[in-house]
Amino acid sequence: MQRKKIFFLMSIILFFILLYFVIEYIFIPKNIYMTTGESYVMNMSSPFDGEVESNEVVSINNEKVRDNIEVSLKEDNIISSEEDTTADLKVKFMGLPIKNVQLCFMPEKRVEVVGKTVGICVDTKGVLVLGVGQVNGIDGKAYTPCKNILKTGDIITAINNSPVESKEELSELVNSSDDLNIQIIRDDKNMSLNVKPVKSVDDNQFKLGLWVRDSTQGIGTITYYDRENNSFGALGHPINDVDTGELMEIDGGEILEAKVEKAEKGKAGTPGSLVGDIYFDKTIGYVESNEKNGIFGHMCADIEGIEMPVGYKNDVKIGNASVYVNTDGQTVEKFGVYIDSINKYNTSDTKNFVLTITDKRLLDKTGGIVQGMSGCPIVQNGKLVGAVTHVFVNDPTRGYGIFIENMIDF
Repeated sequence: MQRKKIFFLMSIILFFILLYFVIEYIFIPKNIYMTTGESYVMNMSSPFDGEVESNEVVSINNEKVRDNIEVSLKEDNIISSEEDTTADLKVKFMGLPIKNVQLCFMPEKRVEVVGKTVGICVDTKGVLVLGVGQVNGIDGKAYTPCKNILKTGDIITAINNSPVESKEELSELVNSSDDLNIQIIRDDKNMSLNVKPVKSVDDNQFKLGLWVRDSTQGIGTITYYDRENNSFGALGHPINDVDTGELMEIDGGEILEAKVEKAEKGKAGTPGSLVGDIYFDKTIGYVESNEKNGIFGHMCADIEGIEMPVGYKNDVKIGNASVYVNTDGQTVEKFGVYIDSINKYNTSDTKNFVLTITDKRLLDKTGGIVQGMSGCPIVQNGKLVGAVTHVFVNDPTRGYGIFIENMIDF
């Protein structure tokens, strides 16, 4: 009996040891980006060893990698390169290679730090189904023509092979036939469904009994502007549909001038928000994509920013930093924050580190991080290193940031 208990305990211990190594393996990155000419401290806090393959321009701990060099991944290793290059780092366990990491030395990338609050208006790709309801027919009966056929989150792209881009087009096509073939996107798959509309007693028009939306709008912050290719990145997270919670499939959109009128303070349990006016007649840019790490597009009007180099995730350190926020009118100000922790084990693309608002001026204005601050650029040691993405609902002074490396294409 005693032997079984010991065996059971040993099995549990071995399981957790194995789990630890598996987790460590999973979170070793495939690529590590660094700026050419700068020195970095590489420490993966990993139980594995590594071997950097020969590369004449790369130095490890002030020694040129003319031959393969063995390194411990749980200790500090100073790494640098005199030229743009890549080097292979083989991760080893008990002497056996288990993963390959590419060390990428890149030329300095410079963009303009913006922090400007803007209006964001995007059109859905097709028409988004919000819900399925009833139609009161001309015979006095209630019908649900789309029940068990369409569902919340479906995107209607065409009816009888005619494209649908707005609610008005949807209504016209529904009334064009009493037997409809509806093309939709569901869970990233194209589908074709047949529905019979019902003539409504209310207006004698054919209807499907659907609640739909074809656009959405709100306030957000532009993080950076790349003047070289006239591109911008904003929000640091995707625009998700408020009803379905899913990433919105968009068919373009606009960036509009906006003016912040006031900031509603956040408190525990209730996030605050920036409140402002959107000038729908003043388009300054166009949204081209809505992705898991922000919205992106190009500008059609001039936008002001402060040119800075881009910092990679290796540049982000626990300590003081700054956030650029537009809290009043159209003026962007710099405020102090503190980066509390860097989330090595967080799989989210938008929650890479935790920050705390420390600047009393910003705390007096907003109470911390509020809605509308998504995308506010974070600068540390003279480099753009990230953007604000989320607030801690129970502590609005704290929130998450995304590495700028995850927003910018290199």
